[in-house]
This record gives sequence, structure tokens and C-alpha cells, in this order.
Amino acid sequence: MKRAGGAVKWDAVRAEMRELMIGAAQMRRTLTYAELCAAVRSAHLHYHSPLLTRLLVQIGTAEAGDGRPILPAVVVTKQTGMPGMGFFKIEGEVQIADPEAYWRDALEQVYTYWSEHEI
Repeated sequence: MKRAGGAVKWDAVRAEMRELMIGAAQMRRTLTYAELCAAVRSAHLHYHSPLLTRLLVQIGTAEAGDGRPILPAVVVTKQTGMPGMGFFKIEGEVQIADPEAYWRDALEQVYTYWSEHEI
């Protein structure tokens, strides 16, 4: 999905990533960063790339702005099974006393929302 001059259409990449995350949420499962990157077809993303973090933050911010739970809660590291630090900055610079509890609550909200809604 490239436009003239070879530039990637980032809106299409975000839309594809969103669909993949919604699919995982509807199955009540998480995706590792590597799994998400491997599944994206509209651009080549590396799971350690700051670009991936930026795209996930943009998606999460848009979801929250539209009154939906923070969808990137379903994307986790292989090592810890939790999201990376970028996830905890989606709602701004809020103090999070217990990051794991915060994430588990966000993940359950995502699972519940997407069990009741379609794309």
C-alpha cells in the first residue's frame, strides 16, 4: 500500500493494525509485538521500532478519544506478557501506582467492548 513516490499510507497501516487488534480482542487473546508486525501487510514494521510505538499510541489515543477502551492493551511483549512503556503513556502523564492492575483492567475493558461491538 504505497502511494506515488513510495511513501507508505500510514492511515491504511493504522487501520490494518486496528483490525488485527480488534480480531484478537474479539477472541479474548493478546498479540505480541512480533505477531502484530508479522501480520501487518501494508508496511514493514519491526517490533522494536519507535515507529511501531508511535502508531500504537496514535491508535490508542484515537480509540480513547472516540469513547472506546484503549485497544493497544492487547499488544504485549513476549518476555513479560504485558505492554511496553508506551502503552502507559497513551492517556497522558498520569500516575499509575500498579501498572499491571491498570493494564489488566484496560485489557478486560477492551475484551468486553469488542465482545459486544463489531468493527
